[in-house]
Amino acid sequence: MTGQSQTQLEEFFPATLSMLFFGNEEHGPLEETFDEIIAPRFRQRVNGRTYGRVEYLSHVREMRATVTGGTLEVLEQVRQGNRIAGRYLFHVTPAGGGEACFESHITGEVDDEGRITRLSEVARVVEDADDSDLNRPR
Repeated sequence: MTGQSQTQLEEFFPATLSMLFFGNEEHGPLEETFDEIIAPRFRQRVNGRTYGRVEYLSHVREMRATVTGGTLEVLEQVRQGNRIAGRYLFHVTPAGGGEACFESHITGEVDDEGRITRLSEVARVVEDADDSDLNRPR
Protein backbone atom coordinates (compact mmCIF):
# COMPACT_ATOMS: atom_id res chain seq x y z
CA MET A 1 0.00 0.00 0.00
CA THR A 2 1.68 3.17 -1.14
CA GLY A 3 2.26 5.66 1.65
CA GLN A 4 0.54 3.70 4.44
CA SER A 5 2.38 2.17 7.34
CA GLN A 6 1.57 -1.14 8.96
CA THR A 7 -0.17 0.67 11.82
CA GLN A 8 -2.29 2.72 9.42
CA LEU A 9 -3.49 -0.41 7.60
CA GLU A 10 -4.18 -2.19 10.89
CA GLU A 11 -6.33 0.76 12.00
CA PHE A 12 -7.87 1.31 8.56
CA PHE A 13 -9.21 -2.21 8.17
CA PRO A 14 -11.43 -2.44 11.29
CA ALA A 15 -12.44 1.23 10.93
CA THR A 16 -13.54 0.55 7.36
CA LEU A 17 -15.50 -2.57 8.32
CA SER A 18 -17.22 -0.56 11.08
CA MET A 19 -18.05 2.26 8.67
CA LEU A 20 -19.53 -0.20 6.18
CA PHE A 21 -21.73 -2.11 8.60
CA PHE A 22 -22.63 0.50 11.20
CA GLY A 23 -22.49 3.68 9.12
CA ASN A 24 -25.42 5.66 7.86
CA GLU A 25 -25.94 7.95 4.94
CA GLU A 26 -25.99 11.20 6.94
CA HIS A 27 -22.47 11.98 5.74
CA GLY A 28 -23.04 10.92 2.15
CA PRO A 29 -24.55 8.18 -0.01
CA LEU A 30 -23.27 4.64 0.44
CA GLU A 31 -22.17 4.66 -3.21
CA GLU A 32 -19.72 7.50 -2.44
CA THR A 33 -18.35 5.59 0.55
CA PHE A 34 -17.90 2.55 -1.70
CA ASP A 35 -16.00 4.60 -4.28
CA GLU A 36 -13.59 5.70 -1.54
CA ILE A 37 -12.94 2.33 0.13
CA ILE A 38 -13.96 -0.50 -2.25
CA ALA A 39 -11.95 -1.15 -5.43
CA PRO A 40 -13.79 -1.57 -8.76
CA ARG A 41 -12.62 -5.20 -9.08
CA PHE A 42 -13.71 -6.05 -5.49
CA ARG A 43 -14.84 -9.59 -4.59
CA GLN A 44 -16.10 -10.98 -1.30
CA ARG A 45 -16.74 -14.54 -0.25
CA VAL A 46 -18.73 -14.97 2.95
CA ASN A 47 -19.86 -18.34 4.26
CA GLY A 48 -19.65 -19.82 0.76
CA ARG A 49 -21.45 -17.02 -1.10
CA THR A 50 -19.53 -14.76 -3.49
CA TYR A 51 -20.37 -11.09 -4.05
CA GLY A 52 -19.06 -8.70 -6.66
CA ARG A 53 -18.96 -4.99 -5.94
CA VAL A 54 -22.60 -4.35 -6.98
CA GLU A 55 -23.95 -7.32 -5.00
CA TYR A 56 -21.86 -6.35 -1.98
CA LEU A 57 -23.26 -2.81 -2.08
CA SER A 58 -26.80 -4.25 -1.92
CA HIS A 59 -25.76 -6.62 0.87
CA VAL A 60 -24.30 -3.77 2.96
CA ARG A 61 -27.38 -1.59 2.37
CA GLU A 62 -29.63 -4.48 3.49
CA MET A 63 -27.51 -5.10 6.61
CA ARG A 64 -27.57 -1.41 7.52
CA ALA A 65 -31.37 -1.44 7.30
CA THR A 66 -31.59 -4.23 9.89
CA VAL A 67 -29.36 -2.65 12.57
CA THR A 68 -29.42 0.63 14.48
CA GLY A 69 -25.77 0.49 15.51
CA GLY A 70 -22.94 -1.55 16.84
CA THR A 71 -19.25 -1.85 17.46
CA LEU A 72 -16.42 -3.96 16.16
CA GLU A 73 -13.94 -5.57 18.55
CA VAL A 74 -10.60 -6.77 17.20
CA LEU A 75 -9.70 -10.10 18.82
CA GLU A 76 -6.62 -10.82 16.69
CA GLN A 77 -5.20 -9.22 13.59
CA VAL A 78 -2.07 -9.78 11.52
CA ARG A 79 -0.73 -8.07 8.42
CA GLN A 80 1.66 -9.00 5.65
CA GLY A 81 2.16 -6.38 2.95
CA ASN A 82 -1.22 -5.37 1.52
CA ARG A 83 -2.96 -8.34 3.12
CA ILE A 84 -4.60 -8.48 6.53
CA ALA A 85 -6.34 -11.21 8.50
CA GLY A 86 -8.19 -11.16 11.76
CA ARG A 87 -10.82 -12.40 14.14
CA TYR A 88 -13.44 -9.83 15.00
CA LEU A 89 -16.55 -9.59 17.16
CA PHE A 90 -19.36 -7.51 15.73
CA HIS A 91 -21.61 -6.35 18.59
CA VAL A 92 -24.87 -5.44 16.85
CA THR A 93 -28.05 -3.65 17.91
CA PRO A 94 -30.85 -4.98 15.68
CA ALA A 95 -33.56 -2.53 14.57
CA GLY A 96 -36.12 -4.56 16.54
CA GLY A 97 -34.15 -4.14 19.77
CA GLY A 98 -31.92 -6.39 21.81
CA GLU A 99 -28.33 -7.26 21.06
CA ALA A 100 -26.50 -9.78 18.90
CA CYS A 101 -22.87 -10.75 18.52
CA PHE A 102 -21.14 -12.29 15.51
CA GLU A 103 -17.61 -13.62 15.34
CA SER A 104 -16.01 -13.20 11.93
CA HIS A 105 -12.73 -14.55 10.61
CA ILE A 106 -11.81 -12.20 7.77
CA THR A 107 -8.91 -12.04 5.36
CA GLY A 108 -8.57 -9.13 2.99
CA GLU A 109 -6.38 -7.31 0.57
CA VAL A 110 -5.96 -3.60 -0.11
CA ASP A 111 -4.74 -2.07 -3.38
CA ASP A 112 -2.09 0.63 -3.76
CA GLU A 113 -4.78 3.34 -3.57
CA GLY A 114 -5.92 2.03 -0.17
CA ARG A 115 -9.18 0.44 -1.35
CA ILE A 116 -10.26 -3.06 -0.39
CA THR A 117 -10.01 -5.47 -3.34
CA ARG A 118 -10.88 -8.74 -1.63
CA LEU A 119 -12.56 -10.05 1.52
CA SER A 120 -13.01 -13.65 2.52
CA GLU A 121 -15.11 -14.25 5.62
CA VAL A 122 -16.49 -17.03 7.77
CA ALA A 123 -18.95 -15.82 10.40
CA ARG A 124 -20.99 -17.31 13.19
CA VAL A 125 -23.39 -16.10 15.84
CA VAL A 126 -21.94 -15.97 19.36
CA GLU A 127 -24.67 -17.38 21.56
CA ASP A 128 -23.87 -15.86 24.96
CA ALA A 129 -21.23 -14.09 27.02
CA ASP A 130 -19.55 -17.36 28.02
CA ASP A 131 -19.15 -18.29 24.35
CA SER A 132 -17.75 -14.84 23.58
CA ASP A 133 -15.21 -15.05 26.43
CA LEU A 134 -13.78 -18.27 24.99
CA ASN A 135 -12.87 -16.44 21.81
CA ARG A 136 -10.64 -13.84 23.41
CA PRO A 137 -6.94 -14.59 23.11
CA ARG A 138 -5.15 -15.22 26.40
